[in-house]
Amino acid sequence: MIILIIAFALLISVCFILFKLNLKRKTIRRYQNIEKLIDNWKVPNKNNINEYEFTTAVLTNISKKITGLFLISEFYFLKNDKTDSELNKLKDIYTEIIKKHPNFEKLDDVLFKYGNILFFEYFNFIESIKYYERLVKEFTNSKWLKVASARLKLIKSAYPNEEPALKKYALAEKYFEIQDYDKAIEYLKSVILIHPITKLAGTSCYFLGDIFFFKKGDYATALNYYSQIVEKIPNHPYAGNAQFKIGETYRKLNKINESIIAYKKFLENYNDFQYTDYAQYYIAQCYEEQKDWHLALRTYKMLIANYSDSIWIGISISKVKNLEKLVK
Repeated sequence: MIILIIAFALLISVCFILFKLNLKRKTIRRYQNIEKLIDNWKVPNKNNINEYEFTTAVLTNISKKITGLFLISEFYFLKNDKTDSELNKLKDIYTEIIKKHPNFEKLDDVLFKYGNILFFEYFNFIESIKYYERLVKEFTNSKWLKVASARLKLIKSAYPNEEPALKKYALAEKYFEIQDYDKAIEYLKSVILIHPITKLAGTSCYFLGDIFFFKKGDYATALNYYSQIVEKIPNHPYAGNAQFKIGETYRKLNKINESIIAYKKFLENYNDFQYTDYAQYYIAQCYEEQKDWHLALRTYKMLIANYSDSIWIGISISKVKNLEKLVK
């Protein structure tokens, strides 16, 4: 009997040891799989985020560890509704990378996204400037450069005098980014309604025009907002863009005469803006739609003469050749 008990105890011990060894092997395999994901820059998902975090925490290879932290931050950054705990994780990761690993290959991503967290989640506009400015200064080829530069201009033009409006505008941008356009529209309208004499009211008008034009396909409403900027705030930084888009909007509404007039106003009043060659080209296209071959021909020739570096030169030369045959 004693022998049976001892044998049974030994069997249990062996089974337990085998179980532990098997569990350890599985754990090691899971860690190895996570390391492979890190090596391949794969962002974790909700099913493996815990293992991702644990594996990253015990990594001894510094480069791989920082990559793992960055990928974890990507998971939380992409979540629409972040908890306070998740926001704190993001802040901790971004702070560690920025302070301790200035040569990290995606530091521009970290600077931009930390700036975004401070801007959108905490309304800490002054602190966000620090990270956007560093990105603009140190990463002139970053894919985030244009957005960071625009956001710097926005903050510096509105803070601190227009801080309440800036908070609403930040919320509008936040909802726009997650494609909740109705919520974005709501906050932009509130900027215009509650803070009508601020520069941000004009910026909000332009933003609303773009949402209705590009996201809603409501060209009549888009036209209304673009027109408000041009008529009420002609010196606003977006007034030239708005005038150009008035021409675009009229074309969408199939109002060709109005479109030509709008493009000509753009050329007359905002000829130092970009896209003047585009306006010239679109005017020529409008004349073609009206089958006014003489005016179309003349407009294409003007484009060729005045915009030698335009992307429309080649097609304009071809148009001239075809139109010259028509007008003979």
